[in-house]
Amino acid sequence: MKFPLRAATLLWSATLLAVTAAEPKKEAANLLKQQPLKSGAATQGLALGRKFFYGANATSLCRFDKNWKLIEQKALTIKGVNHLGAIYYRDGFIWGGFLNHVQVNGKSDPSQNRSIIAKIRAKDFKVMQSWDISKDVTWIDPVCFDGKHVWVGDLSDLGLHRYLLKDDKLNRDGVFRYPKAMHFSQGIRIVGNKLYTIHTFGTMDGLFEFDIPAKLSGAINQPTRMWSIQETKMHLEGFDFVPGQPNKLWHAQGKQVDLYELKGLRDKAP
Repeated sequence: MKFPLRAATLLWSATLLAVTAAEPKKEAANLLKQQPLKSGAATQGLALGRKFFYGANATSLCRFDKNWKLIEQKALTIKGVNHLGAIYYRDGFIWGGFLNHVQVNGKSDPSQNRSIIAKIRAKDFKVMQSWDISKDVTWIDPVCFDGKHVWVGDLSDLGLHRYLLKDDKLNRDGVFRYPKAMHFSQGIRIVGNKLYTIHTFGTMDGLFEFDIPAKLSGAINQPTRMWSIQETKMHLEGFDFVPGQPNKLWHAQGKQVDLYELKGLRDKAP
């Protein structure tokens, strides 16, 4: 089929914009250090405070000093759930998502899954508060609290669910969608009006940066930049930026954590 010149030009321009939108700018990620963990682990993710570092495993939390020497490891139990995902630290508390994954006759039964957000006191790993969001999310993994909203990654629908925290209650505030090729998020961080999320198991793997829209409409958001993160020991898991050094991050690799320098980000906090 032949198109008039103007129509063909508009079609070409639209196609070019679509391709450009799907290809974020690629920045360099330099692996600076591979740190084996002699004791403890970070199989699901990690969180960094100014005094201590924390590692999340399926059923426990680890407290490390800033040289990744294990100080304490404690099993966590919340009734009805059996798996902890990637975590976040803020103002003396650790935020985590707990999942109960049910299989019937060897097949996953999402209708029986449960997803619970927990606020955990960092000094003694005591669960201080929890919220059941199973009606919205059937396969919770990473959780991040930006001081106002709780962000939750969901494997079941490949979205980031956002909740407004007010008067100790969570009110659903929309879903942030990203390209399906990224599959599901293994870790989330919010810095100003930017969202950072790390992905694996899809055709778009790595750490991605997004602009956060004024309203979460459910529309697909396109990443603005990406950094390739290596799978040195296992698939990509949770991460956190180094306090005071926003261009550096530690990444969870199970019995090892990796330190990266990210090009394109400022090297000191404002």
